[in-house]
Amino acid sequence: MTALLKKERLIIPARKEGESVKARPCLGNHQAQFKKAGEMSMERYENAYRELAKV
Repeated sequence: MTALLKKERLIIPARKEGESVKARPCLGNHQAQFKKAGEMSMERYENAYRELAKV
């Protein structure tokens, strides 16, 4: 069995000067996505948030 080869570098296409990137719309419930992102953030950075709260 062979392993899949990863690309060595991330290829980002060049943009013309002045051209900006537009956000892609996401399907689903915005409130649920926001809540999930907050939960994931708290799970990952809980200690950092507690330290910042002391300041």
